[in-house]
Amino acid sequence: MTRRVNPTLVRALVLVCASAVVSACGVPERLGLGRSAEPEAVLPFAAKLTEGDQPRQFLVRVNAGGAGLAEVRESARFPATAHCLLDFGGSDIDWNTGADGDWLVARDDADLIVSGACASR
Repeated sequence: MTRRVNPTLVRALVLVCASAVVSACGVPERLGLGRSAEPEAVLPFAAKLTEGDQPRQFLVRVNAGGAGLAEVRESARFPATAHCLLDFGGSDIDWNTGADGDWLVARDDADLIVSGACASR
């Protein structure tokens, strides 16, 4: 007596094996499905994001030398957008702004510090 193998079970097993092979060889990262985000072009200033007291809040510290906000804006925006997109599912940011509507900026020696909160979800 021979046993018949359930074709649905075979398909599911093949799918699981194929998924394991694809994820193990780095294909998701090359397709942009990994957890990292890199800018398409080199940004002119180094920036580091630190999370605030609330999960959606953050500070971005940009090593700006003597540059002002206009020159470092994209270097600050990139890590903030990546953080909000990867952790909260959207790129909308509520930047802390002054009376003029522009981002509030603090200077610490050569660094500019801006802050905001992820607005998505």
